[in-house]
Amino acid sequence: MNTIARLANLCVVLGIAASATAADMLQYRAKPGSKMRIEGTSTIHDWWSESTLVGGRLELDPTFPTDPAKSDLKPGPVTAQATVNILVRTFKCQWGAPMDAIMQESMDAKTHPKIEYKLKELSFKEAKDGVLHFDSKGDLTVRGKTKEVAFPVKFERPDGKTIKVKGEVAVKMGDFDVPPPAPKVALGAIKTSEDVKLTFEWNLEQQVAAAK
Repeated sequence: MNTIARLANLCVVLGIAASATAADMLQYRAKPGSKMRIEGTSTIHDWWSESTLVGGRLELDPTFPTDPAKSDLKPGPVTAQATVNILVRTFKCQWGAPMDAIMQESMDAKTHPKIEYKLKELSFKEAKDGVLHFDSKGDLTVRGKTKEVAFPVKFERPDGKTIKVKGEVAVKMGDFDVPPPAPKVALGAIKTSEDVKLTFEWNLEQQVAAAK
């Protein structure tokens, strides 16, 4: 019984420690000024579609340097969590509303209204010219299908309270069961490549915990 009691007490202590660690994480929330662009090609011209409403949050280890003048991170894994979400209907194409409708139909916006990303791994590489360079790995969900993607990201820190995350990754629409968008009026004459590039700039602001 004493052994069981000790194990129970240990579990309680570990649970409290885990909660304290989660509470101590540096909390950041998305702020205005972010953008996500999808770029592709077709048989007649290149195209792009962009959203300027990128939501989500980022949590970083409490030891993560917040002073833009400091970059004393050591290369290797960084404790971090992040989720990003974008409403498909907020994407706007350079060709206007008709292409917006085609894009939303291809991505089945009615059934799957959001593009979502969840960070799984973040590893620091180097600091260069005031910019922190990382390798990242996470799950990207589009049209209800999830695929792991890996790509480099950059952290810029304009001040001690904000972070600007930048990056890009190449994906295939077929990996997410997204049919390449094409105008029906062209009767198949215009074909869109399934290879696209996702480029993003995610602005975040640190959330200060309320005083107890």
